[in-house]
Amino acid sequence: MKKVLLAGATGHLGRHIFRELKQHGYEVRVLARNLKKAQSLFPDPEELVLADATKPVSLEGCCTGIDVVISALGKNLSLRHQGGGSFHDINYKANLNLLKEAEQAGVRQFIYVSAFGAGRYPQLAYFKAHAAFEKALRYSSLTYTILKPVALFSVFEEMAAMARKGHIGQLGQGDKLTNPIYDGDVARIAIDCIGKPSQSLELGGPTTYTRQELAQLVCDAAGYNGRVAEIPFDYVDTLLPFVRLLSRNLYDKLAFMTAVSKVDCVAPAVGQYTLEDYFELEPQLSS
Repeated sequence: MKKVLLAGATGHLGRHIFRELKQHGYEVRVLARNLKKAQSLFPDPEELVLADATKPVSLEGCCTGIDVVISALGKNLSLRHQGGGSFHDINYKANLNLLKEAEQAGVRQFIYVSAFGAGRYPQLAYFKAHAAFEKALRYSSLTYTILKPVALFSVFEEMAAMARKGHIGQLGQGDKLTNPIYDGDVARIAIDCIGKPSQSLELGGPTTYTRQELAQLVCDAAGYNGRVAEIPFDYVDTLLPFVRLLSRNLYDKLAFMTAVSKVDCVAPAVGQYTLEDYFELEPQLSS
C-alpha cells in the first residue's frame, strides 16, 4: 500500500482529497499548519505533521517513508480572508520547499493542484506563482501530475453567503463562459492519477454556464430574489491601481477575478456533478 503525504488537507479541496484517500485505503500523513483544523479531519489521519511550509526548516523529515505527495496547498482566494503571505510565498515557495524535501526523501510522485490558465497571464500574481511551480515540478526528478481545475464549486459558497445578505454582484455583463468543477470530482481524479506517468490535466465540469447564469444559480440556492448588481470593468480597472497602493493582497485577488471574468474559461468536461447537483445534494456529496 502506498503511503501518501497530503498538504493543504484542511481546505475545501484538501478535505475531499483526504476523504478520497481514506476511502481507497491509503495510509495518509497530513501536513498542516493549524492543529485545530487538522484535528477536525474525519476519519483521523494515520500521522499528522504540524509545519509551516513557507519555512524549509519546519519541513525537515516530513516526507520520510512517503511514496506520493499530493499538494492542494495554496493561498485562499476569498476576499474576506486576510491571511498573511503572498501567492508567491504560498503557491510557489511553500510548494517548492515541499518539492525539495520530497526529492531528498526519494518520493516517487508529486501531484499538484494548479489552476486552469496558469502561464497565460504572467502579469497576475496568482497565475505567475502557479506557473512557476509547475515549471519547477516538471524539471524535478519526480514523476508529476499537474491538475488544472477551471474553478471549484466551493468558491460559490462565499457568493451564496453574500447573496443571503443581499450583497451580490457580477463583474461586467456576465456573458463569458466557464464550466466549474466539483471539488470531489477533482479529488477523485487526483487519486486516480496515483501511479500514472507524468501528465498535466485541465479539468472542467459537465455543464458550461455564462457567469450571469452562475450568479442566478447562486441566488436561487441562497433564496435571494433581489437584483444582481453589474460592476463595469472600466470602473474596476480604474480602481485597481488605488487598491494596489492600499493592499497588495486584495489587489492580487481582484486583478485575478477581473481578468478571468473578461474571457471564456472552459476546460475539458471531466467532472460528473453539475452546480445544480451541488446546491441540491451538497451534504450527500460531501459525506
